[in-house]
Amino acid sequence: MDNQQNQKPKRRYWKFALGFLGIIVIVAGGFFVWERYFSPMAKINRETQKNYEKYLAWEENYKKAMTEDTYGGKTPEETLQMFIEALEKEDVELASRYFMLDENMDRKKWIDRLNSIRQNDYLLVMIKDIEEKAKPDIQNRLNENDYKFVLRADDGTVGAVIDMEFNKHSGIWKIESL
Repeated sequence: MDNQQNQKPKRRYWKFALGFLGIIVIVAGGFFVWERYFSPMAKINRETQKNYEKYLAWEENYKKAMTEDTYGGKTPEETLQMFIEALEKEDVELASRYFMLDENMDRKKWIDRLNSIRQNDYLLVMIKDIEEKAKPDIQNRLNENDYKFVLRADDGTVGAVIDMEFNKHSGIWKIESL
């Protein structure tokens, strides 16, 4: 009988220990699930991962588009001359291809702008200004992949800047802004 009384406290001790251990496992598991799936930080991490994956896909598409973008010359002057020749033909679509792709991988804003210039009969004025007034601006280059042409007014002030950028993916010069 004394042995049975000794067994009961041992049994109670093990029940208590296992119950306590079970509670710890449940709490730790709940904490893990909370931190991994439901906490604000977990939600931010999932969004960050999605955004990162979207960025990687965008970057891959951008590199592909830039590699396939072969309209332009081996020098800034050559690209500018090709651009002028397209304008002389009033081929706005071709002229827009000498511009760098934007972040949406298109040139719609340049097509719209050149069409507006053409519709307002300023295309010949634009061509004449570029041919006569565009001069290289070597001292304001940012690096070897940057090139600028400055168009100065008769009084010497800067009227416009044609900013060129080297497309390292296809090895040609593009117009970045005008």
